[in-house]
Amino acid sequence: MSESNHPAVARLVALADDVRPAEFLLTGEEHTLGRAPGCDIVIPRQTISRLHARITREGPRYALRDAGSANGTYVNGAPVIGPHLLNDHDTIGLGATGGLLRFLDPDPTAVAGTRLRFDERAQVFLLNGQALDLSPGQFRLLLHLHRNLGALCSRESCAEAIWGRDYDPGLDAEALDRAVSNLRAALRRADPSADLIQTRRGLGYVLLVQPPET
Repeated sequence: MSESNHPAVARLVALADDVRPAEFLLTGEEHTLGRAPGCDIVIPRQTISRLHARITREGPRYALRDAGSANGTYVNGAPVIGPHLLNDHDTIGLGATGGLLRFLDPDPTAVAGTRLRFDERAQVFLLNGQALDLSPGQFRLLLHLHRNLGALCSRESCAEAIWGRDYDPGLDAEALDRAVSNLRAALRRADPSADLIQTRRGLGYVLLVQPPET
């Protein structure tokens, strides 16, 4: 199957003969990888757990998570700890660092449209190539918005991302507004035209896929 057959759908392509199927389209919200016959991607190796890893849709992106496997999940040879946002042409290893699958995304998200990029390895955000100086809370909030690029993030989910607890409107509303305002200010320090966070009054916030027209 040629790479041009499905230009708009992200997919996994097998890099080993015992990976089945040889190509899999990521059309659902969640897909499973492992040794069990019921997984979407099946690799019948003893080093691979029955349910080894999951890939879930996160807005326009795809996140790879280890499912408590015995021998680990890897991207480009590095172990996956927590959710890992996949990038076009990433290699995925299960049970060993060697690549068994390649992730292909024909539209490696519209992140470039926002001029904002997240460096997974360095765990740093870059705006127009410049590293952003963010507080821990600002980083957690921007990471949450970035993982849901173009989608509405509720006030509750944003508060949980920042503070790791449930949102209390009576106590937290002002602090959340201030946190979003401070994040906007941090973005504008790097680029005065970077108006990338849209407020949906009473609902939450959206990290824009495309910046507004000037």
